[in-house]
Amino acid sequence: MSRLIQKWWTASDQSLLMASEHRLLSALVKHPFCKPEGFAQDVQAGINMVEFRANNPGDRTLPTVILAHGFGSGLSFFYRNIDHLLNSGKISRVICMDWLGMGGSARPPCWENPTIRSLFAKSQSSPSRFSLCESKFSTSQAVAFFLDPFDRVLRDASLFPPGEPLWLVGHSLGGYLAAKYTMRIHEQSTAGSDTFPNLTKLILASPVGFKPLPSPGERITSSDLPPALRLVDALWSANFTPQALVRLMGSSRGKNAVKRALHGRIPHLSTSSSGTGEKELDLLADYLYHITVAPASGEYAMNSLLEPGASEDGVGVYAREPLGGGYMAKLISQHPSSPLQRIKVLFGDRDWMQFHEAAARKEMDIIDSKSNIRSDVHTIPRAGHHVYIDNAPFFCRHILDD
Repeated sequence: MSRLIQKWWTASDQSLLMASEHRLLSALVKHPFCKPEGFAQDVQAGINMVEFRANNPGDRTLPTVILAHGFGSGLSFFYRNIDHLLNSGKISRVICMDWLGMGGSARPPCWENPTIRSLFAKSQSSPSRFSLCESKFSTSQAVAFFLDPFDRVLRDASLFPPGEPLWLVGHSLGGYLAAKYTMRIHEQSTAGSDTFPNLTKLILASPVGFKPLPSPGERITSSDLPPALRLVDALWSANFTPQALVRLMGSSRGKNAVKRALHGRIPHLSTSSSGTGEKELDLLADYLYHITVAPASGEYAMNSLLEPGASEDGVGVYAREPLGGGYMAKLISQHPSSPLQRIKVLFGDRDWMQFHEAAARKEMDIIDSKSNIRSDVHTIPRAGHHVYIDNAPFFCRHILDD
């Protein structure tokens, strides 16, 4: 649907999205926030970011923490972590950012990249199926779609002065992209390119992508899957996203569906009023609705990055370019002058992404043994996939501790 019709049908637009973001952060975070100094105020220009500063930052050499969300999420989801991090006295500021095509960032339209295709045209990736929006991204192009603008932001000296220590924290898909970014800058530096950002710590929270796809001999074919999983496989191949379904529902049904899904996924969200009189669940549900029905963009790169797979070991989501199997270790360990000192991978003890844990441990063991980068995997108790909300104190402790 055109953006004008979509705005009417969903009762949402960019201004309402940003107002919802502002309302949530104002109600649930004590520290004041602003757009980073020197950054374009018009979020349509690219990456949407919000900056929080410690009340008494003291030592200006203290690190900045960058929080990067996962698929279908947005920067405001880290609201439970910001005050805890800034009150520690160990960091100077927190910057939350939205990936291009997600959250409040610019939304390059589908017909630019990827492209709308004919209803009756066959998909290049799956010739037996059609797709209303064929990604046309290779995996490397899909990674670059997110990382190119992110890299430009991190190299902006007005935002991140040279030498300022950076701690990059990514959740789920954001964890995968954070790892790919770290690998990219190490590879570029090894090839003789300019110096990379002063990234000293990398935290991957419930990341997708460590365990490689099952081999063709191990995979259960689509025809042998149960009907429900066959439907998921077909929708994934057709690039039909959860966001598209909510857009089709319209405003009233869409908002109710998002709130029910959010409460089902994170049932411990408070339904009591905050200091502003608004409820945590209501604030987050309203924000999630607006970022969900915003114009489709980054979501269409997902089936170029990730792929569902089923084997005798179970069903999961895998990266088409996995981090495991020694690939991440090879790129990161071969640079002796890297500023990177620490890598942590975190999973919840009830995390559906935990099937990647064994492969992540192997990869961290290799990095730890072949470089000066201390690398390991930790389990966060009483936490599912959303470890940063389910057990915020433990999550923040892992960011802050060595």
